[in-house]
Amino acid sequence: MKVRLSTRFMLVLVIPLTTGCWDREELSDRAFNLAASADITKDGTYLTAGQFIVPSRVGQGTTGGSGGDKPFFIETGTGKSTMEAIQKTRQKLSRIITRGHRHNYYIGEDLAKNGIHDMLDAFSRDPSNRIRLDIWVVKGNTGLEALQVPYPLEKIPSVSSVKIHKAVGGTTGTSYLDFMKAASTEGSSPTLPVVDIVQGTSPQKTIRFYGRAIFNHDYKLVGYLNFVEGAYRQWIRRRISYFDLTEDIPEANGNVGVILTKFGSSMKSSVLPNNKVKMDIELTGVGHVGENNTNWDLSEQHNLMLVQQTINMKTSDHVRDMITKVQKQFGTDVLDFNQTLNRQHPREWNQLRGQWDTIFPDIEVNVHVRIRLKYIGLVGPSLQLKESEIKK
Repeated sequence: MKVRLSTRFMLVLVIPLTTGCWDREELSDRAFNLAASADITKDGTYLTAGQFIVPSRVGQGTTGGSGGDKPFFIETGTGKSTMEAIQKTRQKLSRIITRGHRHNYYIGEDLAKNGIHDMLDAFSRDPSNRIRLDIWVVKGNTGLEALQVPYPLEKIPSVSSVKIHKAVGGTTGTSYLDFMKAASTEGSSPTLPVVDIVQGTSPQKTIRFYGRAIFNHDYKLVGYLNFVEGAYRQWIRRRISYFDLTEDIPEANGNVGVILTKFGSSMKSSVLPNNKVKMDIELTGVGHVGENNTNWDLSEQHNLMLVQQTINMKTSDHVRDMITKVQKQFGTDVLDFNQTLNRQHPREWNQLRGQWDTIFPDIEVNVHVRIRLKYIGLVGPSLQLKESEIKK
């Protein structure tokens, strides 16, 4: 009996030591950072901003574009480095910044052109930054303004960038990780997704997914790929889930719109004499006809095959034009050519890796697109055509 009482007494003494947390922070002491931005000013100082949630307003039904009390606020800071600028922001907040829910980080175009090496160094050292973070370049504008743009469909406007990117077939939550991997891979150059600010419902502006920002080895912005060019690049890299395209069909005096939902990509490299490299790229896709603005009856197999052939030929040319732009205008390998050569010809790659920046612009590239149109919809020709106007 005495042993049982002693055991119970010891358990009572141990309980306070095994429950709770000595250094806990209450939720009411945290400022939840949902998005942030970084810019460089004309005098060379950094301007950082954070978008913080106001928990008491989240359930009130207001949105970023509806006016009234918004469920968020924005605070800024300036300094000679991003770390100092963030510290200036902290001096204005009554709570400790928590970044576990942050999904988006916007970089102004001027800062991107100036270089983001120093910013990324501080970024990678901070364990509170999520690895599944999307970093965006704001084309023609500042990161702060991207944070300030309202978006009527979301309570927190910064959420819109990720959702728009996903809706148009892109991958989300990978741009920070992809950037760091490309930056640390010999021969590769990093890219980031791009948004720009455009006129929406007058007089309100809105945010739009634009394409990809191309960086050099010094982490400086050198140019952009627009939405379609960026989609072709993602197709090559197997990072796309949805894409629609429209091509003119000269023989049919109109155009046909196609929606692609299945994608494939393969690259074959070869090393020619005098250190010349050749890449053969084959892109495959399966889709259906979403629009037929010709007088052809696409239920006729020969008409459908002619449309498919024209789309494949023209898309091959468009992809080749994008690759030429990357090679000649930017001179940065954002297409994984280096990794393909390394994987398929490791011995040759070890000999060429130190010269890759001079070899890449002159690589001979052949592109073959093979799209298969599986469905044409419920009708063959356009319903508004008369029988005499339809070409069988």
